[in-house]
Amino acid sequence: MVKKNMPDGARVIAIVSGKGGVGKTTTAANLGVGLAWNYKEDVILIDANTTSSGLGLHLGKYWYEISLNDVLNGKAHISQAMYAHPSGARLIPATTHLDNLDTDPKELKKVTKSLKPYVDYILLDCAPTLGDESTAGIDAADEIILVTNNDWPSLLEAKRTLEYAKHHKKAILGVILNKSPPLNDAMREKLEATLGVPVLGTIKNDEKVTESITRRVPVIHSFPYANAASDYVTILETVTGEKFYGKTSFFGKLLSRVGLKE
Repeated sequence: MVKKNMPDGARVIAIVSGKGGVGKTTTAANLGVGLAWNYKEDVILIDANTTSSGLGLHLGKYWYEISLNDVLNGKAHISQAMYAHPSGARLIPATTHLDNLDTDPKELKKVTKSLKPYVDYILLDCAPTLGDESTAGIDAADEIILVTNNDWPSLLEAKRTLEYAKHHKKAILGVILNKSPPLNDAMREKLEATLGVPVLGTIKNDEKVTESITRRVPVIHSFPYANAASDYVTILETVTGEKFYGKTSFFGKLLSRVGLKE
């Protein structure tokens, strides 16, 4: 079935960052499972960080025989590298094996192009910093979300990444400030003027995020009433233009049954 979110199919959104450790992969995981479970969208999450993968671990997938690296190297078909997630999303992980790191990242664009007619959203968890992997992820996407911390080293690298995306005529949805208190109007205007793009939202510094990563269940579902989860909900509503469909989920019920949910 051909999807029609965009004229040629899916919305392909690259989740990028100017440096590592700012919460990019956590954001990709939360947005992806929220779109799949709560919005009932057909979602594919791709770990485009082919030399330092992490998205699979955030989603509870510890081991996989075939990865995106095999697809990029021509050793496997894309359908062989897809793994179902309980949210309804599908994951295409990058390798965790040291002997399979050598790939051509530019092949990623062929992968997203082949998938676009058949799904609603493709989210790319890109490599941090500007390099061959991250630029290939940007090139393979139509839209960009940048995740950063609100400190000058992070913001300077964020600006460089945004400049690359703008130069390549990508639609920039905006910036997410992670581990940040809400911005007042003056702070938001100053930041938007500095970066030249809108602020999509802020994610509060919340210990439940760390706990959710340990549980391998994104905070939006493991702790749906946490501050950070509410922040992700707000961002999802902005990205989709639609209200979020409830805070209860399969994950919450499952965690309650096994005694892991408060």
